[in-house]
Amino acid sequence: MDFLKGLFLFDETRPMIFTDAIFWFFFTVVILIYQGVHRRIMLRNAFLLLFSLFFYYKAGGFFFILILFSTVVDYVLGAAIHRSQKQAWRTTFLVLSLVINLGLLSYFKYTYFFTDLFNQALQTEFKPIDYLSLWSNQLFQTNLDISKIILPVGISFYTFQTLSYTLDIYRRQLEPVSNIIDFAFYVSFFPQLVAGPIVRASEFVPQIYEPYRLEAKEYGLAVFMILNGLGKKILISDYISINFVDRVFLNPTAYSGFENLMAVYGYAIQIYCDFSGYTDIAIGLALLMGFRLNINFNSPYVATSITDFWRRWHISLSSWLKDYLYISLGGNRNISLFTYLSVPVVFVIFLVADGWVWSNFAFFLIVVSLWALWQLYPLKKWIALMGIACLLGFGLLLFVQSDWHSFVLVCLIIGFWALLLMRPELNTTVSTYLNLSITMLLGGMWHGASLRFIIWGALHGVALAVHKFWLDATGTKGIEPTGFRRFLGQFITFQFVCYCWIYFRANSLDTVFKMTSQITSSFQWSVIPQVLSGYSEVFLLMLLAYVIHWIPRKYKDNLSLRFVTLPDLAKAAVIALVVLILFQARSAEIQPFIYFQF
Repeated sequence: MDFLKGLFLFDETRPMIFTDAIFWFFFTVVILIYQGVHRRIMLRNAFLLLFSLFFYYKAGGFFFILILFSTVVDYVLGAAIHRSQKQAWRTTFLVLSLVINLGLLSYFKYTYFFTDLFNQALQTEFKPIDYLSLWSNQLFQTNLDISKIILPVGISFYTFQTLSYTLDIYRRQLEPVSNIIDFAFYVSFFPQLVAGPIVRASEFVPQIYEPYRLEAKEYGLAVFMILNGLGKKILISDYISINFVDRVFLNPTAYSGFENLMAVYGYAIQIYCDFSGYTDIAIGLALLMGFRLNINFNSPYVATSITDFWRRWHISLSSWLKDYLYISLGGNRNISLFTYLSVPVVFVIFLVADGWVWSNFAFFLIVVSLWALWQLYPLKKWIALMGIACLLGFGLLLFVQSDWHSFVLVCLIIGFWALLLMRPELNTTVSTYLNLSITMLLGGMWHGASLRFIIWGALHGVALAVHKFWLDATGTKGIEPTGFRRFLGQFITFQFVCYCWIYFRANSLDTVFKMTSQITSSFQWSVIPQVLSGYSEVFLLMLLAYVIHWIPRKYKDNLSLRFVTLPDLAKAAVIALVVLILFQARSAEIQPFIYFQF
């Protein structure tokens, strides 16, 4: 009975993930049953829906109720948007979908963050309450802890998926699904449910109604991707993390600057192998069942610019942000009302997170007032000059108070405002820069409710804006760099991305400062030979991972093609060998995928 309970009941200490043997036991059962149902589309979809909900229950517990709620809400609202003839009603239903979905996401993901900011600014002591647990206690006499709000697994991913459905229907780019079973299957499809890739309705829904098909070449490719993903996760990511990266990030000052730097490079390849490994497995599993998901990573560390990096890293998220957020903000056309509102809101968040001082409040009100006046009367340059003067004074005050993140933000706003003042004909261009920055900043906040993630997103947003400015200024837009310029672009981009990863991985901003301080002021060149010797296996594995990553794509494709063309017995031998190696290399405890926390 204990074995059966462990098999079918949720265990928060051991959620079901792709690297767990229990998952492969269940997937084997699914594939066997799938042989008998895959020809009947309705039955196939219903069967996969039931297993997907069971998978989500085993991965995240009773939060599968939330995904059912989101499914019902967006199915009903999507149908209402499609039926409505008046634009006002269509917009109302869309706004309702946005409010409900983003409201749920904000409650579970950002309640603690904004409560802490509010308490810090107003010196209050409000405490968040888990109202779902409270209602459960009241209605069903349960005894759940109401003082801790638990983040449901994968809520950020399936929220974006359901939103893409209503948004695409609103834009008349998609017809609604024929029944709620099919829509629930799209939302909860288990391979990509908890950590992506983010699958848009317009890409996946048409496949729901297509008959099953899987060519021999696709079957071999699916198996190869699954093995490749498991190797990335277990053999590289987990080993580097447990044996080196986690130790340094836990206590940076106990290690030399060289070890801190190598830990940053280690985390860069760790998170890539972890996340791309998950998506490789997800794409392979989906393909075995006849569904085709888009590629989510394309050798991001060979990128020649930060723009190129975001064309290669988490492609499903960056394209989602571009199509549904960046364009909605105004894109490269103009600044929207939302952009105007975002600037002071972001300003307040940085001020409070840096340490709110009430003497700053007067400065803040004056600057926002002058900004608003200048938007109403752009020809009156003296308003802008007063605003820039106030910002300069504000920046000086922040510099004295050592509120560095807010200080940098003020400097950027001064730069944007001064450029608009001197070159008003660049209004559209500056709007593009601002929209890029806001989009990436919100993308950073999507990753986590912490100032670290906001700064990480802001750094990437500013870098994208700077790169676009450089292309405009030099007239090199659309020209691929070659030779030394290509190498230099790759080197600078990689170093910048790795620096930003410190904010992403560190447990606090204090850890960020400690790591950067160790790297810049306590590098300790003399200990390098000893460190290389002591962590020889970790560094060799890191080097191997980077070398494989930098191999040109055509050679990697050739390797997968060679596996696909192997006889079945040879494939089986390779699979057995890989499984044996992974079994020997895996850690004692199952290591969750990094993006499960989002």
